[in-house]
Amino acid sequence: MISFDHVKLNGFSKVIGNFLFGKVFLFAIIAGVFLTEPCRAKSFTVEEKYKAQKKLLQLQTSVDNEDYLRARLILGSFQKDFSDTNCYEMHSKRIDELAKKIRKETKSIKFEDKIEYLFVPPRLKTNLWKEDMARAETLISQNKGVIGITVLRVIFENEDIEQPSVKADWNSSNGLNLYVGYGGYSCVDTFQSGKAAFIGSQFWRCDPNDKNVSTTGDIIIGGVYHYPTKLKIKVQRGKAIAFGEVIVRSIPKEFCGNLMVKVEAEEGLKLAGGAARLSPYGFYSGKTEPVKDGSCLFSSVGPGSYSIGILSNDIFNGPSRSAEVVSGQTTEVTINAYRHRTIEFDWRFRDVNEPNNWLSGRKIMKTKESWQPDEEWPDVHYPVIAFGDWVENTCNIRSSNGNIWPIQTNESFEKTEFPLNFSSSYSDSYPIKEGDVFAWRRDDRKERVLEALIHITKITPVKIPDINTNPH
Repeated sequence: MISFDHVKLNGFSKVIGNFLFGKVFLFAIIAGVFLTEPCRAKSFTVEEKYKAQKKLLQLQTSVDNEDYLRARLILGSFQKDFSDTNCYEMHSKRIDELAKKIRKETKSIKFEDKIEYLFVPPRLKTNLWKEDMARAETLISQNKGVIGITVLRVIFENEDIEQPSVKADWNSSNGLNLYVGYGGYSCVDTFQSGKAAFIGSQFWRCDPNDKNVSTTGDIIIGGVYHYPTKLKIKVQRGKAIAFGEVIVRSIPKEFCGNLMVKVEAEEGLKLAGGAARLSPYGFYSGKTEPVKDGSCLFSSVGPGSYSIGILSNDIFNGPSRSAEVVSGQTTEVTINAYRHRTIEFDWRFRDVNEPNNWLSGRKIMKTKESWQPDEEWPDVHYPVIAFGDWVENTCNIRSSNGNIWPIQTNESFEKTEFPLNFSSSYSDSYPIKEGDVFAWRRDDRKERVLEALIHITKITPVKIPDINTNPH
């Protein structure tokens, strides 16, 4: 536990922390003002009116779902932004009713208070938790009881500026997954604030009679403007467990730092419409800033480790690199941007059961693309090969969905035979250049062995549109 004086340093405490401590005067500031403060009825734009109505709808929806903690945050944000507008005056009666309901439902909540977050045990009688647990039971049933699911609800204090990301810690052998939809899973997931993260583990190889088998692993919550948070999560086979709610606090600006990003573009490349992407290290979500005159600034970012890179588009890409943001300082980092390349290659493909029946053709792709040869290769409905970013003077094969191996041949490509000494060692790190030949093999799920030869014939930079050209 930390002292209340320490918590007050955080803006979150001014909205929710004190009311959980029973500070009636703060509630008067946040909610009682609906009854006492006269409305100044300031006129505002159509866009501002839309934002106010959207937030009011979020507030009503949260109360209807008995999601009172999230509703409390939305209430404070609404009062702060719109209390002096005619929209506030128009809906003051409705807002007052919602404020009283929120106060009644939250004043008795018990919680664990840390500087990074507030933790609230699950309130299983509320509609929201009933729905979440029913979905967890469905996921377990669909997987025939060989998995377990633990439900964590994540709320960001300031959901207007970013959405929460949750990551399973894959550095350990616990096998935790984040289940997406009804069955699919991923290592990292980004979702709307207030929604549930379904954390699961598979127990396929365990004794079917052992009902108490479980695993424990770390779940990491990430954001650019919110405290990084790590939680220890337990998952038990065949059971749906309610973990609780975590309200992650935003980082006070006085604790934040800045990141100045300079972009070095490949010769001849103009970064018109370019942007840089800053993400907490290991996460997909983050903050995007436009690049102007070869640079951009990420201001008031939480201290810590990040990944920064140029945001890829149809013309250019760039490798991401790490960056460290330091509290109270401006860190400078340089990233690179390169034009995409068009890659042409000839291919030959066969089913080993029909060794003399080679199919052949030509394919044109770009860096960062993958090829799923549904029409060219019979009954092959999955990506076969994918290229990564172009960096300096080459790119790598970033995936091959099978074993791939560079080979040397003195024959023409049409006469090159599949190598008898083919190595099954798997690697995606092969760089490519014109003239390279690769052998590819895969044991297909339909009990087929498929083989292919790929010959890189031409690599050229993509054309840069002339923005000064008038098409008419």
